[in-house]
Amino acid sequence: MKLSGAVEQACCIMAILADPQRKAPITNDALAEKMLVSPTYLKKISRKLVVAKLITSTQGAVGGFILAREMGQVTLHDVVLAIEGEAPFFQPQGIVERVFASRSRQVEIGMTMIEKVFSEAQEKWNEYLKTVTLADVVKEVMHG
Repeated sequence: MKLSGAVEQACCIMAILADPQRKAPITNDALAEKMLVSPTYLKKISRKLVVAKLITSTQGAVGGFILAREMGQVTLHDVVLAIEGEAPFFQPQGIVERVFASRSRQVEIGMTMIEKVFSEAQEKWNEYLKTVTLADVVKEVMHG
């Protein structure tokens, strides 16, 4: 499985907003400049984080983004879910059924097993990501 680069950018946004020295909200343009990425693409990422209620957007002259929750209340699963959504790892396209049409019973058994294995793997992966908060990551970085 491959996560999009948007997940890394989302983690960076969260880390920037979690900086204890930051006293004011930060704009999308300032984030893009700091991260050296496209402001247009970053808007899409920050919007997903707002919709997921991980960050809050404030309006006005001193507007920008702030954390919506404490870092200890945000898991890596939350960030991945906000950016990538809940689509399963494995999404059959029906190719196996077309290629092995004459063996429909064997294909059904095999596909059931494959789907079960990927589903269980995704469940374990999600459960593990839920055990790691952004506060854990920040703590590790500060002591590493």
